[in-house]
Amino acid sequence: MTEGITKNSTRKEQSPNARSAAYASSAPSRLYHRLEEALNSGSEVWFRMPGTRLVGIPIFLDTDYVEVVDVDVAEGFEDEELPEDPYQRTVWLIRLEEISAISYATDRWSKERFERLLEQSHKGDERDDSLDDDDEEDAFES
Repeated sequence: MTEGITKNSTRKEQSPNARSAAYASSAPSRLYHRLEEALNSGSEVWFRMPGTRLVGIPIFLDTDYVEVVDVDVAEGFEDEELPEDPYQRTVWLIRLEEISAISYATDRWSKERFERLLEQSHKGDERDDSLDDDDEEDAFES
């Protein structure tokens, strides 16, 4: 008898690979959660996979695949020389197992806000240093 087929029954479909079934039944990975964040925020994501890199915005996500759309504009033309259809949309369906890394922007700042964040961070470092000095003094007094 062939695996997946029983006498007097219809053929049972088998998973294409055991890893996909195990992955789907396990808790979603950190990769899945990050892709879900990017999907919900509409963030552009950079994907690294063996032998290639892709950029796009996630439009669908499940436990096995992420679907990504990328819009390109024809380059190297003067405005009056642009082709009739200069824009191209490419949709990629990527198996999560194949992704080795992703990156995406999580926040953007104006120059003024960035400088304020640096100042706050620097003030926090100074405060932490003074607390460390106080802790050392307390340790010597004991």
